[in-house]
Amino acid sequence: MEIVIIGAGNVAHAFGQLLKINGHQIKQVISRSAESAKELGEVLHAPATNDLLDIYMEADVYILAVNDTAIQALNDELRLGRRIVAHTAGAVPLSAISRISTHTGVLYPLQSLRKEIKTPPPIPIMLEASNDEALRRLQSLAQSIASRIEMVDSHQRLQLHLAAVLCNNFTNHLIARAKVYCEQEGLDFSLLQPIIKETFERLDKYPPEAVQTGPAMRGDTATMQLHQQLLGNDALFQQLYKVLSDSIYQFQANKL
Repeated sequence: MEIVIIGAGNVAHAFGQLLKINGHQIKQVISRSAESAKELGEVLHAPATNDLLDIYMEADVYILAVNDTAIQALNDELRLGRRIVAHTAGAVPLSAISRISTHTGVLYPLQSLRKEIKTPPPIPIMLEASNDEALRRLQSLAQSIASRIEMVDSHQRLQLHLAAVLCNNFTNHLIARAKVYCEQEGLDFSLLQPIIKETFERLDKYPPEAVQTGPAMRGDTATMQLHQQLLGNDALFQQLYKVLSDSIYQFQANKL
């Protein structure tokens, strides 16, 4: 298919490269930043512009790989008639682009994507469309780049987005906080790499609730108090430790 990508961030980079590898033609890259548009255009060997008025009007699909706030602006500015348009956001409803076209959809990648990663990881795509014609075209497109496709509505996609934030963003933040703590205390953070790796690898074999360990699960209040004393100079981190420990304890207690 002939594709126009609007946006030049992480998702635009990942989608653009996968689409190109799988035989689609990237006819144009558009970004409000001329520099960003040029950068991605060079990667994809596609013309680039920062002017919506210069948009290529004969593409098969227009992918809006922009941040959530930019979608509203595009809905106000962009008019593509019956051309198929899809956004890629997890927390934005399909209706948010209803003024752009009569044939709209969503291609939400349930994956953490970074443009620095040259080989994208497997990407499950959550698909939604406003009508059968848009669905057929977007499903065909998604099949060429996705590891798995699921049909979800806007509410289900928002729920999955929340779950992804819990799994990915929050977990990564905790590891980042642990790294800062080690640096502050003169400890070698690399000593934690094996346990971080094991934490995620075991999830390939077991459900997470079956492999929970630690003082909170055991109700070991003495150890938890010692830990909180160590965090005494960081009230927010101390509070975070307590909230998570309480959650783990209550979660495990409700299982019994």
